[in-house]
Amino acid sequence: METLLRWFFTLIQPLTLVWLLLGIWVARMVWMRLWRWAALPTLAWLLLTVITCTSLASWLLAGLENRYALPAPADVEGADVIVCLGGGIQPSLTEPMGLHLVRGADRLATALSMAASGMAPILVIGGGGYKQDGQMHSEADAILDFLKRFPDQSFESISLGTCANTRDEALKVAKLARDREWKKVVLVTSASHMPRSVATFAKAGVPVVPVPCHYMSSYNQIGEGSWLHLPYRGSFDLFDSWFHETIGTWIYRWRGWL
Repeated sequence: METLLRWFFTLIQPLTLVWLLLGIWVARMVWMRLWRWAALPTLAWLLLTVITCTSLASWLLAGLENRYALPAPADVEGADVIVCLGGGIQPSLTEPMGLHLVRGADRLATALSMAASGMAPILVIGGGGYKQDGQMHSEADAILDFLKRFPDQSFESISLGTCANTRDEALKVAKLARDREWKKVVLVTSASHMPRSVATFAKAGVPVVPVPCHYMSSYNQIGEGSWLHLPYRGSFDLFDSWFHETIGTWIYRWRGWL
């Protein structure tokens, strides 16, 4: 009974209903031999099926996530600084913490746990900005304000302010590295974002020790999956992450940032 209920609730989800209705429409037009009218709906149904009903998006994303393995403790030992790239929170005027955790919050959690355990004496926080009522709110500053609630920290926290993109973060870290003579920089960001980030920091003159986190692909999750399944809305997030990084890498390479 429980399995039937789960299937029923899956079938009445908007995405599944759209997929089913579009498939029925395509089947009807093909049955009536309306080939010209069936072309675009068929293409749309096939695209929706491939992205949401197969593990293609997970497979593509895993190709990015698995470029860098977690480093051995000896590789991180003696680090001068931990750099956490933005994308894990949004500043909030209503949340009790002053910040809202979003999809990439694993970045912040990983960096904070490493800093709190004494892996490096300094934590550098990056991130973008958000405008509200004509005033810009910095992601990194919001995290710094939150950390100030805990004065007995064993590490120094530095905000990069509002950064436009990963290259902006890399350039700001490069300047700090020169000023403070940092030799060993640990970089924390999403596993899928790590290949572009490592290359961007290297181009800016900052070789890093990569610590990937925030693995999204089902190939990097606990639990058995299947290649074919009913439409899964999370596949859009997986495909979006892969597409964003792929296009972003092309643009960065074209601009000479890699």
